Amino acid sequence: MNITVLCFDFQGSGLSQGKYISLGVFERDDVALIIEYLRSSEKVTCIGLWGRSMGACTALLHGDRDPSIAGMILDSPFASLKVLAKELATQRAGNVPSFVLSGILSFVRKTIKKKAFFDINDLVPINHV
Repeated sequence: MNITVLCFDFQGSGLSQGKYISLGVFERDDVALIIEYLRSSEKVTCIGLWGRSMGACTALLHGDRDPSIAGMILDSPFASLKVLAKELATQRAGNVPSFVLSGILSFVRKTIKKKAFFDINDLVPINHV
């Protein structure tokens, strides 16, 4: 079996530079560049993606716009960042009233939009299946 494996860190993760991660929104552009590099090398014929959590979401976001991806192995992608944030906040906050949690999540959303330039409400990987 002649298989090539390429592993990397997304911008803002691991040993890569970058200030923020976007949980797939901008990382899918990293994947596109890597796939472009692999194809231009003419050493790779079929490309599959494997991702865990954020990497799985990123693979879905990229794969939706690249029908040439031969397959994907997706481990634990979240369906919607907004839903995930609400679930985590509810679990950790305990008996905090829902209007307080909504206010906090609204503040977090605005902060992320201002600093990282994406809207957490728009990050819905399940829509890319």
